[in-house]
Amino acid sequence: MGEFASKGVAGAALGTGIGGLALGVLNGAGGLLNLMGGGSGSAGSAMVNRYELGLVQELAAKDAKIGLLEADKYTDEKIVEAYKDLQGQIKELAGEVRANKDAQGQINMQQAVYNGTNTATLQCMQQQVAQLLGLTKLVVPNASVCPGWGNVTITPATTTTTTPAA
Repeated sequence: MGEFASKGVAGAALGTGIGGLALGVLNGAGGLLNLMGGGSGSAGSAMVNRYELGLVQELAAKDAKIGLLEADKYTDEKIVEAYKDLQGQIKELAGEVRANKDAQGQINMQQAVYNGTNTATLQCMQQQVAQLLGLTKLVVPNASVCPGWGNVTITPATTTTTTPAA
């Protein structure tokens, strides 16, 4: 029985060797060295099994996830920087608005004083005009009177003066 087992192991080794030699010839000398564990590892093809392929894929997925998390962190940092910058600009604008509001309040106060002074002056002038109108009589020209009344003649009133008897 041991004889058969030895022949099986020898056959397997011989088959592997022949297969490796054939691959080495197909891939060139670099491939033969890599297949047998020698060489620099820069030339030729590498053979991996399903387990190793799964590990490589899992590692690639984790690398991608790490890259995404780093990108998210970078994006968050940039958003915070932009927010801080905008807050600074808003504070500057709020200061300008406050200053403009104070200046406008002063202008409004000056305008109110000016308006009050002018209103009082106009009322005084209106009263003076009313007094002047009260001192004079309104004369209507004859042409402005309805036709049909005839000519109007105005004669000044004469006053008679009497001298005292002596």
